[in-house]
Amino acid sequence: MKLNGWDILNADAKQWNVTPGFHSVKNSSEWNRGSPVMLDGEMGFKTIVVTLLIKRDGGRQALLSRCSEILSRLLIPVEIELDDFEHNFYGVMTKHSLTENPLNIMPVKYNRASKLTLTFDGYEYAKTESVQTFSGSTAFTVNNGGNIVTPAIVEITPQVGAASIEVTGICQDHNTGEDLPVVIRELATGKTVTLDGVAGLFTQEGKLKSGDIDIWERPALLPGENKITVDNNRMDITVKFHPRFM
Repeated sequence: MKLNGWDILNADAKQWNVTPGFHSVKNSSEWNRGSPVMLDGEMGFKTIVVTLLIKRDGGRQALLSRCSEILSRLLIPVEIELDDFEHNFYGVMTKHSLTENPLNIMPVKYNRASKLTLTFDGYEYAKTESVQTFSGSTAFTVNNGGNIVTPAIVEITPQVGAASIEVTGICQDHNTGEDLPVVIRELATGKTVTLDGVAGLFTQEGKLKSGDIDIWERPALLPGENKITVDNNRMDITVKFHPRFM
C-alpha cells in the first residue's frame, strides 16, 4: 500500500484488510398529499476503511513511532494505492484508531503486531489516465469508461489564430443536465488553452486566461459517450481524464 507514492513498508506496516464503500447519496424528494415530488439524488463522499498491521519489534515506543510516521502523512489529501485493487482512491483521513493486541491472545508486551485502522472520505478512479486527441474535426466523441460524472482536462491548440470559438459537450448544468457552451476568445496560433476541470484553472501557455473565457462549470464528462463539438476545424483538441466510479 502506498500513500502519495510512499510505501507503508517503510514504517514496518502492511495492508491487512479493506472495507470498501460507495458514495453516499442525499435526496430531498417529498411525498406531498399523494403527489410525490421526485428529485435527483446528490452524491457525497465514498468512505473506505483500511486496516494496517504494524510491527511491534523494538518495543512499544517503536510501534508508536511507526504509527506516528504513517499518520503524519495523512494530514493532507492523499492518493491511496491499495494492494490487490484495480483502482486508486483519493481522499482525506477522517478517523483513526490503534489496537495494540488485535488477536487478544497474549499480554500486550509480547504482542508482535498491532492494528491501525484508518477511515478515509474521497473518491475512486482508474489508475491509468485516458488521453484522447482530435484534430481537424468539428465534432467527435469521447468515451468515459467510468460510471459517474468525471472531471476532465481539455487542451485546445489552434492551428491558426482565431478571434473566438465555441465548444459544446464539456460542461453541464449540475441541476438540469443542460449543456453549457464554452466560448474562448483571443486564441493565438500554437498556444495551448487548458481548461482544467480538476484544479478549476483556465490558462493559456500556463498563464491565467479567465478574462477571455465564458465558462460556467468545470469541464466534466458523463458516463459513456460524450459528443463534443467546436465551431472551428483548425483546432487540435486533447481530452484527459481518470474515469471515476460509484
